[in-house]
Amino acid sequence: MKKTLIVASLSLATLLLTGCSTTWVMTTTSGSTIETQGKPEQDSGTGLTKYADAYGYHRVIKSSDVKQIDKGKTVLMW
Repeated sequence: MKKTLIVASLSLATLLLTGCSTTWVMTTTSGSTIETQGKPEQDSGTGLTKYADAYGYHRVIKSSDVKQIDKGKTVLMW
């Protein structure tokens, strides 16, 4: 009984965490904000920052145009 309860609790926690996604917010030097899915990746070799926008499309922006990157909110993705 106790083992079944532990397994059920762990399974439920895994399912809930699987549906979570953390957004990130990039602020540009012009003052606009860009909400991204996942943490943007800065490539020092090319000088570009790669990210997935709010709709899941992969985009790039010049790293020199990015003022700051902050962790946004965690949302459930069902």
